[in-house]
Amino acid sequence: MFFWRNTGVSVYDWSCWKGTLIANLSPRARRIRAKFGESAQQLVRRLPRRTNLLLVHLDISEDAPFIADALDFVRTLSTCGVVALNCLSRDIRKRTVQARCKAYGIPHLAATRDGRADELLIVKTDLNSGGTREQLLPAQQKQKFNLPASIGRLNGPSGYFVKQRGELGADIWNDPDLVVERYVTNARGRFFRIYVAANAIVISEAFDHRDVKRMGGDLRRRNYWFWRHDKLLNAYSDNTVELPAALLSTVGTFVDNFQLDFGALDVVESETGDYYVVDVNKTPFWGDERQPGLLEHLRLGLA
Repeated sequence: MFFWRNTGVSVYDWSCWKGTLIANLSPRARRIRAKFGESAQQLVRRLPRRTNLLLVHLDISEDAPFIADALDFVRTLSTCGVVALNCLSRDIRKRTVQARCKAYGIPHLAATRDGRADELLIVKTDLNSGGTREQLLPAQQKQKFNLPASIGRLNGPSGYFVKQRGELGADIWNDPDLVVERYVTNARGRFFRIYVAANAIVISEAFDHRDVKRMGGDLRRRNYWFWRHDKLLNAYSDNTVELPAALLSTVGTFVDNFQLDFGALDVVESETGDYYVVDVNKTPFWGDERQPGLLEHLRLGLA
């Protein structure tokens, strides 16, 4: 379990700050601008003296342009009395997330070319948020890490679309920037966003009948508070939980194995009661959300 002292929190941030979840949870946190290829020793010299916890808050699909060796990063900071969070959950590309789900023994969405021609599939960008954040990298960094020079056909996060397998051509299947997943939904349009702050967990249940579901706006929503012990999610205090055990098992297994210390997951539900992690966001936006008790519970993970 991590114990965060708000006055000693620093956030290793690259390109997002205002309106983010961490800025709302810990407004006294010090923002430390991330630098390409900076060693842990170099970073330590820049940290405020009272820092006892550093949250890696890099709005990018893979941390490699900033942190070459995550284990060395964690060890070096630890010797200086600083706990580093989110160093080991460094790759949130879509292919990686689904491969991890398969390895963890939980439902996954990876699709193949073979199968029913009428099965619904969803086409996404492999990079998070349509690769828009990677476009902020200089050309040299894009080349070094084999990233697209421009967004091109990615079309940003709004470029997702749902089609039948028979409607997808070889150009989609062969494009390394795109990922094809099985499209999963249920008659009620129920889906979930899971917020993680160390061992404090909030599961938001919402309903949306659009093909591509996104939390926020005027969606009907209910929140549930949990405290995580390894893979187990236990209801917090007198919180009444009306969520399926299979959902809690999937969430706990993924968060524990993926070593996600802070962020948000999007989870979809199938008609048969299976639950699938579809997205991981380590720098979730919050904006002007009004969800009574949600931030207060997550702050317990920062206490």
